[in-house]
This record gives sequence, C-alpha cells and structure tokens, in this order.
Amino acid sequence: MKGSRDLFIAAAGRLPLGRYGGALAGEGAVGLGLATLQGLLADPALPRPGKVVWGMARSHTQGMNPARTLALKAGLPSDTPAFTVNMACGSGLQAAILAAQDLRDGAPFPILAGGSEAMSDTPHLLPGLRWGFRMGHRTLPDVMHQDGLRCPVTGLLMGETIERLVARRGISRAEADAWAAESHRRAAAADFGPETLPHPKLDRDECIRPGTTPGALSQLAPVFDPAGQVTAGNASALSDGAAALLLARGDQLGGSRPLARILGWSEAGVDPMDMGEAPVPAVRRLLDRHGLRVPDIALWELNEAFSAQVLVCQRQLGLPPDRLNATGGAVALGHPIGATGARILITLVHQLRLRGGGLGVATLGIGGGLGLAMLVEVA
Repeated sequence: MKGSRDLFIAAAGRLPLGRYGGALAGEGAVGLGLATLQGLLADPALPRPGKVVWGMARSHTQGMNPARTLALKAGLPSDTPAFTVNMACGSGLQAAILAAQDLRDGAPFPILAGGSEAMSDTPHLLPGLRWGFRMGHRTLPDVMHQDGLRCPVTGLLMGETIERLVARRGISRAEADAWAAESHRRAAAADFGPETLPHPKLDRDECIRPGTTPGALSQLAPVFDPAGQVTAGNASALSDGAAALLLARGDQLGGSRPLARILGWSEAGVDPMDMGEAPVPAVRRLLDRHGLRVPDIALWELNEAFSAQVLVCQRQLGLPPDRLNATGGAVALGHPIGATGARILITLVHQLRLRGGGLGVATLGIGGGLGLAMLVEVA
C-alpha cells in the first residue's frame, strides 16, 4: 500500500455495450447507470461512497441532474451530493478527474465516478411548439446530431472534421480499414470478464463482429464525402452503455485492496477542426509532468472515435501498435458517449492487471477541440 494520501481506484466495472437499437434500447441512460452502480456496489468489502460524479452527454428525457437520481435509486443516503458532467466524449473521464481532484483536496469519503449513455433512446425535438404553430412545415432536430455529432463552432459533423484532418496528416483509407478490422479481431479475442458487470438483457458486447476483414470494410461507401474514407465500418459504433469507478484515498480503503493508483491527469485544447488529434498535446503534457517517455507506458487506451484518427495520434506520439487498444476499441465495442471516458479507463486498469501491471494511459479527443488523459499504475 502506498501513502494514505495517494489516490486509488478501489473498484471499476462496466455493462456489456449494446448496439444501437439493440438489447439495451429502451433502458435509458439512468437505467443503465443504475444497473452499473448496483453491480459495482454489490461487493460488501468496498468502502461506501459519499458522492457521485456522473458523465452524460445526452440527458434529454432523463430528468434533472441524473447523477442525483442515480445516487438515491442506488440506495445511497439522502445526504449524498451528486452532479452530472457533460463534456461530450470526455464526460466519463472528466467525472473521474473531478472526483480525483476532490479527493486530493480532502474529500472525507470515497467518490463514485463514471458515465452512461443510451444513444438508442435519444429523442427528436420540436422547437417552437411551446408558443404554437400557425402554418408551414417544421423540422424535428435529432438530439444525436444537434447536441452530439455536430460541432456548433465549425458547423461540421465530427466525421467531417476527421476527413479534413486525415487528408492533411496522410492517413489512407486502406490503413483505416486495416485498423478497424484489427480492432474487431482484438475485441473478439479479449477477456473482458473481470471488468464486466451483469445486466439481465445482455451478457456480451453486442457490436463486435468477429471475422471482419479489411477487404469487407473496403466495400463500404464513405459517409461524409464520396471521395473520403470515413465509413460506418471504420468509425466508432453508436451504442448504449455505462461504466463506473469507485475512487478513494489510501486512508479510505479500509481492508479492501485497490485495483490501481491514479498518478495524474491532463487537459488540452486545440482548434475544433483538429479535434481528432487533441489527445496528442494532452498526452505530451501528462508525460512531461511525470518525467516519462512513451516506452515507459505498458498499455495505452485511446478512444477509437474513428480509426484514421487513432492512427493520426499514434504516429504523432510514436505509440507501439501492440500496446495501443490491445483489446480493441470503440470501432468494435461501441462509443456510448457519456460512458466512454470511464470505459476506456476501466478497460486499461483491468488489462494491466491481467498482463502483470505497469503504467497505463487513457486518453481521448473531444468534440469542440479538447483532449483528456489520465495516468494510472497497477502494481
């Protein structure tokens, strides 16, 4: 055990990720989050949390401050503070960072952090209805696009910004398809047992397609630009899911043995057009703060919003492909936006434990041009 003021991940788990319109459709982001918290807290040996910090990027129809709803429905006392974080793709990881900062500053209790997203259940809106319609047609904006996939600064969908980024960085369609096929291969072969919590409607990650090949992916049409390279096969899958971590200082662990130690975190901003490579400055800042180099890191989890985007970051940082997303990424598993930041951290911790420990970094790019990264250690 390290010092009593060190920060630890005492528990970490996630639901199986459901495909868009699949087994978890209709559960709602609060419902998915509740199943996750109940599964995580079922272990009586864990210290009891005194706060909840929860990521959710599409909270429409989920009620005010879903984190508070989750805390109370999970059986935590009524004096448990809770708040919801919306940092788009970074919501779940930012929730963990905020919890770690609170603990570092003296929070008297362990903190639950994580996120959930029910992308299958995001609604359409009907603006203007409040004051009535007289004549003419009306549009029904899709929350998925308006509040998630489209950048309000550039006016472009995330995939459109990636097309411009990879054209400038020289990533080919064949390279992106090869990475996507490898993501499915690794995910199909992976052992996710230690990190997966039960759900009565789903017992496996639903988006993985074993046997996916670059040749098959090459037949798919580009989505955003007829001459481009981003397709439904080499971009992250829309999905439903939830992921949660219990964070605590050493003096709050009681007799429980932690999974990992949190060493630090970083944030970065880039031009919104360059959103996809925002992990690069975030990772460089994190490594510099700790006097580390890329070879010092045993495993990397870099969210696969798009295969080509991962390759842009991998080449700029010089990340070893065999240590990067070793069990596949969001292209194969899915990207439930509010949960993904927590999901990649959870996968990182459990895979480090399965592989003998060491240092690991979880990082992701965020719509609007932001990057987050967290450094952990498994002894």
